[in-house]
Amino acid sequence: MSDFCVYLKMPSYLRQWFIHRHGGGNPVTLIRGSIESKLLQRATVPQPDGVLPPRQQEDEVAVYIPYSKSHDPRTYNYITETGKRAMVSRIKDDFDLDVWEYLHDFGKVGTQQKDLINLFMEQRGIHEDGTCWDSIAKIYQRLRKNYLTNISKKSSRLQKRF
Repeated sequence: MSDFCVYLKMPSYLRQWFIHRHGGGNPVTLIRGSIESKLLQRATVPQPDGVLPPRQQEDEVAVYIPYSKSHDPRTYNYITETGKRAMVSRIKDDFDLDVWEYLHDFGKVGTQQKDLINLFMEQRGIHEDGTCWDSIAKIYQRLRKNYLTNISKKSSRLQKRF
């Protein structure tokens, strides 16, 4: 692992989940061979002339740039805004998948949704700061709505055939 970091801005729940998922360290050491690790290697470029190294800001998580013989972090240690957006988008997709896999079996048990989301947060290292629970509940509701819409479309197509 290198001593070079990139800084990614993300919401509190996502930042906490991401840190917990990768072992709890801050800066985050990505799992070797993970999609995030490979994407970060592709997204880093040599630092442009005249650009100062960025400093970590509030609401940002520091991520070590993985070392590779072909992509040395001493040279490739700058990430563009497009690269940051791609990384955060990938992390959000993984988070959505984790939320869906954990909560979708309990979709018919609406009264326990609050407790299930609290359990999900507890097991994923997410501490409530006033916005985390609401954000996760909204994400799950959007995922569930998309799922139900797709099921409805699929069943209506099947009914037209017969």
